Amino acid sequence: MTRRFALLFALLFVVNCTTSPIATPSASATPKARVTAAPFPTSITDFQGRSVAISKRPERIVSIGPSNTEFLFALGAGDRVVGDDDFSDEPAAAQTKEHVGGVKVNLEKVVSLKPDLIVTVKFSDGTIEALSQTTAAVLVVDPQGAADVARSATLIGQAIGADGAKLASDIQKQLDAVKAKTDTAPKFRVFHEVDASDPAKIYTVGPGSFIDDLINLAGGTNVFATTKSAYPTVSGEEIVRADPEVIVLGDALYGTTIDSVASRPGWAALTAVKNKRVYAGISLFSRPGPRLGEAAQEYAKLVHPELFK
Repeated sequence: MTRRFALLFALLFVVNCTTSPIATPSASATPKARVTAAPFPTSITDFQGRSVAISKRPERIVSIGPSNTEFLFALGAGDRVVGDDDFSDEPAAAQTKEHVGGVKVNLEKVVSLKPDLIVTVKFSDGTIEALSQTTAAVLVVDPQGAADVARSATLIGQAIGADGAKLASDIQKQLDAVKAKTDTAPKFRVFHEVDASDPAKIYTVGPGSFIDDLINLAGGTNVFATTKSAYPTVSGEEIVRADPEVIVLGDALYGTTIDSVASRPGWAALTAVKNKRVYAGISLFSRPGPRLGEAAQEYAKLVHPELFK
């Protein structure tokens, strides 16, 4: 797998999308959900509009997608997760589970784990159809923007018999608190770099992405908010013309350094570079999961540090 594809795939873990991950602070601020005796059987409409029937409380769960894995642990079902994907690294206990593949799901491995529930992101290569041929219920949960996070918590909670609505409410309260803090602050121009391994095609974020939502919540304005893709490619010249006041390097763990940015053609004149407002991204910015409220606060600290002194 090429470095570029690994970077882009891991961020949202969707075969037909473009994105990337980063470093890891404590997950201690993740809102905790209480486990409840939700009624079973139940029927749930998932992110693909499929009606998913779950006959009883799932005891063996396979999670495909880092966000989904974090949700399951945050909802108190970590001990019921018997397998997850190669990119599920949070919380630390997720790394001890059996892995069922990364870019391509290992169907035989999934079947060998005998799950009664599979929670997965969207795929466009027939993976969902193949998983649906197993004996497990298959629930597609694929958050893209911040608004999808509450729905994800609620759906997964309903599927496993946990209070997902409470978790969703707690996350929303965190987001609202950040917005209230930054609402009247100046809107700085922000450029978020996903991957610049090809200088002619630098991946960034656009409308519909959760990172675009983070920028807005943080009191910034995404310099590429008017693009037609959630994860567009832009040239270095376009970035220079946009003249961001804040730059966040989502590819910081993959060789891109704050100091190296100034050596790019024309970048030394950028307002963000001149004012030393180029920051290394962190793993909280890499997935729309239960720590999104914490991610919004950390992003706001980069855009408006004066509000958090």
